[in-house]
Amino acid sequence: MNRLSSLALPILLLIVLALPGAANGAEVPEQSGYVSDYAEIIDAKTEIALALILGTMEEKYGNRLVILTVESTAPLDIEGYSVEVFREWDLGRDDLLFLVALQDGKVRLDAGRRLNKLLTDEKLGEIMEQEIMPPFSEGDFSQGILRGTVALTSAIKEIRKREAQRQTRMTWITIGLIAIAAVALLLVLRS
Repeated sequence: MNRLSSLALPILLLIVLALPGAANGAEVPEQSGYVSDYAEIIDAKTEIALALILGTMEEKYGNRLVILTVESTAPLDIEGYSVEVFREWDLGRDDLLFLVALQDGKVRLDAGRRLNKLLTDEKLGEIMEQEIMPPFSEGDFSQGILRGTVALTSAIKEIRKREAQRQTRMTWITIGLIAIAAVALLLVLRS
């Protein structure tokens, strides 16, 4: 009996540690569409506008931008909490998280690995500084989130436009090389 009770504690500890978020104390709320406003700082009209903007962006460009507002990320810092949200919400390498922790006074824009190569930390910082923080400093969270979202979606649109132009150029270069090779082959065959 004593041996069984000595095994119970390690087994119980393993079960608890295997639960999502249990090892670090982070409780990630469920995702409720593109906008999960658990801190209740976004007015209804803005939330509808955001959902339309974000739905259109995902449909057109394949990038998912989701917004999460929480009271606090405690016991984690905002970076660690962001990692947990990415994992729990199954966000991918082309996705973007806009995270606001109201009581902590923190905001984080976190891009997936592939998107981060295109939408740099410098650009995200610029959007934060110019579009999000000015309205936030006045207590207008809805406006800050809306302006930030519009700037982020515009940046993604510009990235996708450049990628399409680059692809078009590569297609024309390939066609040109094939044409040159065909003419050269014809000249060789004629001689």
